[in-house]
Amino acid sequence: MSRTRDIRCFRHHALATAIVLALAGTAAHAQITGATVRGQITTAGAKVPEGTEVVAVNKANGNTYRTRTLADGTYVLLGLNPGPYEIRVGGASKGSPVTLSVGENATLDLSSSSNQLDTVVVSGTAQRQGVRDTQVSTLVSNKMIEALPQITRNFLSAVDLAPGARFETGSDGSTRIRGGAQNEDSVNVFIDGVGRKNNILRGGVIGQQESQGNPFPQGAIAEYRVLTQNYKAEFDQLSSLGIAAVTKSGTNEFHGEAYVNRTGSNWRAYSPKERERENAGTPRPSFTQIEDGFSLGGPIMQDKLHFFLAYDGKSIERPLQVVAKNIDKYPGKPGIIGQLEALAGPYTRKFDEHLLFGKLSAQIDDEQKLDVSFTVRDEDSTNLESVDGIAAASTAKNSKNTESRLDVAHEWSRGPWLNEAKFGVANSRFNPHSDATSPLFRYKYSPSNELRNTQDIIWDGGALDKQDRKQGETYLKDDLSYTGVKGHVIKGGAQLKFMKYRLGGTQYGVPAVNVVVDQTTGQPYYANGVCTGTNLSSDKLQSDQCQITRSAQPIDVNFNNKQFGLYLQDDWSVTRQLEVSVGARWDYEDNMLNNSYTTPANIVTALHGLDGRTIGGITAPAGQTYAQSLAKGGVNIDDYIATGNSRKAYKGALAPRLGFSFDAMGDRSTVIYGGWGRSYDRTMANQALQELQHNAQPNGEIWLIKNNYKMPFADQMSLGVRQAVGEWNADIALSQQHAKNQFIWFSGNRDPNGGWGTQSSIDPLWGGPSGYGNLILGDTVGEIKTTSLFVKLDKPYTAASGWSATAAYTHAKGRTTNKDWNTDIFDWIYGRSTHGWNPSVLTAKDRLVLAGFTDRLPWGIGLSGKLTWDSGNPRRITSCAAGWDKCVNVEGKPGNFNQVDMGLSKDFRVGPGSLRLRADVLNLFNRTNWGYYDDWGGGPGNPQNYLGGDNPNLGARNDIRGDMRTYKVTLSYAF
Repeated sequence: MSRTRDIRCFRHHALATAIVLALAGTAAHAQITGATVRGQITTAGAKVPEGTEVVAVNKANGNTYRTRTLADGTYVLLGLNPGPYEIRVGGASKGSPVTLSVGENATLDLSSSSNQLDTVVVSGTAQRQGVRDTQVSTLVSNKMIEALPQITRNFLSAVDLAPGARFETGSDGSTRIRGGAQNEDSVNVFIDGVGRKNNILRGGVIGQQESQGNPFPQGAIAEYRVLTQNYKAEFDQLSSLGIAAVTKSGTNEFHGEAYVNRTGSNWRAYSPKERERENAGTPRPSFTQIEDGFSLGGPIMQDKLHFFLAYDGKSIERPLQVVAKNIDKYPGKPGIIGQLEALAGPYTRKFDEHLLFGKLSAQIDDEQKLDVSFTVRDEDSTNLESVDGIAAASTAKNSKNTESRLDVAHEWSRGPWLNEAKFGVANSRFNPHSDATSPLFRYKYSPSNELRNTQDIIWDGGALDKQDRKQGETYLKDDLSYTGVKGHVIKGGAQLKFMKYRLGGTQYGVPAVNVVVDQTTGQPYYANGVCTGTNLSSDKLQSDQCQITRSAQPIDVNFNNKQFGLYLQDDWSVTRQLEVSVGARWDYEDNMLNNSYTTPANIVTALHGLDGRTIGGITAPAGQTYAQSLAKGGVNIDDYIATGNSRKAYKGALAPRLGFSFDAMGDRSTVIYGGWGRSYDRTMANQALQELQHNAQPNGEIWLIKNNYKMPFADQMSLGVRQAVGEWNADIALSQQHAKNQFIWFSGNRDPNGGWGTQSSIDPLWGGPSGYGNLILGDTVGEIKTTSLFVKLDKPYTAASGWSATAAYTHAKGRTTNKDWNTDIFDWIYGRSTHGWNPSVLTAKDRLVLAGFTDRLPWGIGLSGKLTWDSGNPRRITSCAAGWDKCVNVEGKPGNFNQVDMGLSKDFRVGPGSLRLRADVLNLFNRTNWGYYDDWGGGPGNPQNYLGGDNPNLGARNDIRGDMRTYKVTLSYAF
């Protein structure tokens, strides 16, 4: 990038900063919502009278929360916005200070040595007030979110401070969060109590598929809690991690912040691959990353009405070096080899994001509060068909990713009752698109001139994507809590969502051609739109050296889906030491996967038609139909043929949940806790589009979803202990998650005997019934198990100490029924007789995260740091050395991940606020953390590796997890 353009970017992105810096005020911190407080009040050693008033006053915005004691002096305060409070008893004008965190179930016993209720103080250690929680959870404070270094601002980047949780960045810059051995689809993020589940696409959270962006402005997040396991019945549509975040609100004083940060090509080290490619003649392009934003909040009416506004903007460029591989296998560069080599060169991918959040908070009276908020997200990006440098610039595509939503929350409380009503509307769109018309050619080199044993040369032509996926949502949610029964907090609720799915476009906008380039002639086995070569299929779409996937015409699938959820839970203080949480949830969707769909008649006829194939020397007996061939392999094809009313909504999603905590000594120093529960998730509506779209293509592939599909769920068990160690809090837990009913697409291809013939069971290449391509079947048959040991050590920040530190260690064993060892939605050979449990490639055996910060270094310097280490995910190596029909998967040694990030900051008093200069270095020791490995062991007859295969690149390191050493500078101003 030129210096002129660099300066122009700074000028553009600093515009919002200049606007905010024109404002002035006094320093204050924003506050947020969502805690429960219970305890017992005594004066002079006796219980206070029944009906004594207890009031919590928010010291930042004046909001009040009231309740009264029961006969035994116990009280419960519900729905408190986490933050600093005074707890006042019996009409006292002052009270005891307490700070509450998001989602905290705090126990606060209050006592006074006299009968003067205005002298009541908190009993015990405030830092241990929430340890009796039955959930497996970790609090991520606002201080930790803001202090820790991160390559781009994303509040979820601190999610791995919780054992069992991971935040990952792909080689294309896209981000995802995962829990255990499950994939990213199983998570849900709840913001102010409302789930942001993506119903149609990958990523779990709306807008996270193929996105480098943040699902929400970091400047608007106060803090969040990572719910790893045993979450309560009010949480829905998840089976691994739940993230419960709360937003900031305005206070009685104006406060604000503005920031801008930068990094770029001159501040980021070269990776080994980048250096190698530059030395070979393909330079790394220049690039720049700039982020800016602001937040502003304050009173409209003191103690009554407040506002808050936050904006985050990103302009990110990522370098890519396109290279042509295996050119040396073609001496003299015959045929098209020279043309393919000329496609190499530098390319810069671009991403822009704008995130805006606004909120009005009103205390209508002592019994009622109202919040109205909006969120706007807008992203644009350009990328290539592949991000590993094998796709030429011609494959570029654009992506549009948007979300807008309005949320209204009303709270009413009186005596032992609290009612929380929420209403909202939201719309999102995912629109990756290309204007290309030419096919995508994936040119291959093969030492045996066969597609099943190939390595890439380069990709050229058009990009495939022409998608347009839209999700609309209108929801009504109501939660009612009652505390009038001694020792009980009873809470129940209902939620109704009206979902609209508008699934348009196609993932196959142009044909895709996988084709071998002949070693002698340098010409591809392709001409005039059809394949050439040996064993050419009758439709000329496939040979030993070529395979063409037809383009698919854009098709719209528009259907509506009503989601209904009910839950009831009771948090019961059985004794002063034992607490039990009992709950159950039931969820129902009336049209999750386009239940009115009808399989086209011509496909039904073909499936039940005669099987005239000869596969690997096996010929179908006279009169045997294709359906009968499938039946020999255990597939009843009629279970997958939709008739318009054959699919029924799943009604069995009843999820009981049970948890307990036992305060062994009665002083919260040692707490034993655990639980068991079931949690239901959902299947993405995009599967219904896949089915309709493929089946609408003449003589194309056949995709069928099983009629009696089920909702995915996970059974979870945990047992742990929380222990006070001086100022530190220690937590050790054993955990097991068993996810079932996971949606899987798998190959329905079978030979006339119901088996695989002489084809590779890894990828059987023959097609479906006569006149059609592959048969792909979808069913909720996948399973995933994760057994884990969680260890957490945390020293909370206090003003007196000026520092905080946390350690999170996870030892995990992940297993999956997927034969490819991943937990993705594709498992091409599911259903074989050898089906069983396999190692999961999505979770490392050991993982350690250390993080901390201090603001007490000499000269007022702040220091923060984070160490992330794991032992590496298991590697699956495939070998077909014994024959193409005898391919096996074996486990290879993984490479570990090790990264240290550091940050230094210095504040300068300027006017009414503080100017901060911050410098971060990511990957301080410039560690190369290899991720993807070339683990195809090859076929028989050419022993070039220990598996006897013929892939000389076996184990080659082809991708890097995260970035190389990167320096980033941030300038911010807070007042």
